[in-house]
Amino acid sequence: MAVSPAPDGHPKVTDSAFTTDPVAPSARWRRVLVLTCAVVMVACVVVLTYLVASTPAQDRGLGARVTSLFSDDDLVAEERESTMAQSRQFVLRLHTYGPQYLDADNTMPEYRELVSELLTPKFAADFEKNVELAEQAVSQAGAGRSGEVFSTGVSSLDADSATVLVAGSFTNSYPNPNDAEQRIDADSLPFRYEVKLLKVEGEWLVDEFTPITGADEEPQP
Repeated sequence: MAVSPAPDGHPKVTDSAFTTDPVAPSARWRRVLVLTCAVVMVACVVVLTYLVASTPAQDRGLGARVTSLFSDDDLVAEERESTMAQSRQFVLRLHTYGPQYLDADNTMPEYRELVSELLTPKFAADFEKNVELAEQAVSQAGAGRSGEVFSTGVSSLDADSATVLVAGSFTNSYPNPNDAEQRIDADSLPFRYEVKLLKVEGEWLVDEFTPITGADEEPQP
């Protein structure tokens, strides 16, 4: 009876490279695959970043266009606020004067300066010619005036010019003949002005103003 040879003590080894059974990729190939994917992802990020940076705002996606739109709206809102604030200050300063501004030579240099610094050079020259009438009323009759602004609204606005409507009232006053320390206020007089401004070296300055009546001009909300 034949006897099978005894096992030699070593397990049978099968080379996976020659087996026909499906097996997972080797560790070496997995590393190659991971590195390849990483390189592709980095390249995609670089290309995407370049495209976004080099694409004009009008050609970008919805998100970029919306962001740009709100930024433009903020700038317009700031300009509107600046023109209204400047117009308000102009009207208040124009209608605020009295004996307290008189100098030794019966002029009102501080009043002139406060108003003129809000004006274009052309309008400032016109103001200087006409302010003498107010100075004479103050020095000769002790007249005074105070102003109040009720509302302002932008009628038109572009890059370097604007029109603002200003509504308010002013009150003239005179010394009380029976008491030098007291003043008598006249009835308040309402006004409505159309104030035109120009942007000069980045600053809004008043170039002219006109009293208006009626509702031909409506300010934008």
